[in-house]
Amino acid sequence: MHMKKATLILALLLSSTFIFAQEGEKSSETVFTGDADGYYKSSFNNTIDEFTSFTKSNKSFELGMLSLNVTHKRGKASFIADIGFGKRAKEFTYNDASEFYMVRQLNMTYEVTDNLKITGGSFPTHIGYELVDAVDNKNYSMSYAFTYGPFFNTGVKAIYTTGKVNFMFGVVNPTDFKTAIEASSNQKSFIGQIGYTEDTGSAFLNFTSGSMNNNVGSPLVSGLNQINKTQFDFVASKKIGDAFNLGLNATYAIVNSDVDSSLDGNWFSVVGYAGYKFNDATNINYRLEFFDDKDGVAAFGSFGGANVFSNTMSLNYKVGNLTFIPEVRFDFASEKIYPTENNASKTNGSILFATTYSF
Repeated sequence: MHMKKATLILALLLSSTFIFAQEGEKSSETVFTGDADGYYKSSFNNTIDEFTSFTKSNKSFELGMLSLNVTHKRGKASFIADIGFGKRAKEFTYNDASEFYMVRQLNMTYEVTDNLKITGGSFPTHIGYELVDAVDNKNYSMSYAFTYGPFFNTGVKAIYTTGKVNFMFGVVNPTDFKTAIEASSNQKSFIGQIGYTEDTGSAFLNFTSGSMNNNVGSPLVSGLNQINKTQFDFVASKKIGDAFNLGLNATYAIVNSDVDSSLDGNWFSVVGYAGYKFNDATNINYRLEFFDDKDGVAAFGSFGGANVFSNTMSLNYKVGNLTFIPEVRFDFASEKIYPTENNASKTNGSILFATTYSF
């Protein structure tokens, strides 16, 4: 049944965009893209690590996600739709009803002037260095900063660009909800960004503040608990020569409850990225992260809080549009947070082999 629904949606999407392209003005343009990924992971503890996104498995061949994207532009107006199929898409849109396929983003943009555009709909978060599509990251496994930050927003935002500088501000539903009805809250979040981009690097100061999700029940109906989060986020990248590149993500979150102060606290993460390009086909990438959740408001509440040093090394080898990613990862925690077959451990390691394909 799910496959029939997905096939029908895709057929309607493709047919409608072809009609737009044929009947539209000469300036109209329709672009189709997509990507897919899969992996095999083996944990040194021989158990499943549940603390980071998209690789919650052990000694199993896993399908990641098939992503199909269509964009259409005519004059000053444009549209983008992104449908994801598979486990990775379901984890990304975890607040939506569980289906085999998920609408990850769907939004429309109008260019008011050459410098100002307005976007409305659902779109990926501006917070963080890493992206949801595996093909867009050099490391296949995800950081803690990605996992416990926002995934997407639904609302409206304005982006003003002048030269190398951009400004963004928006008002959105509770974080990671496509509808405020399912969040049982009419509270909103505010998002913002100041960015600078040049040929060899970029820097972005990001912000989000407001309703995160409904932890216990609806404050509008039952008077129970609403969780709010304010997050400051800095992302920078720099290319040094033709072969070496660096990246940085520093993020700090303040979490509080409307009624239960025991759920209040802070967490932060600092993540460094380094990559070296041997040739057009081969590069190696290292990620070092310090994630601190001492208040237990993000990941480690059941342990009374903890912090983690995480090290990830990934090789990327490209053959046409196909990329092979062998990866090794070691995490070291301040508490025994990682399950083992017999007890728990402060350390966790894994080896992983992934492939991605883009078109």
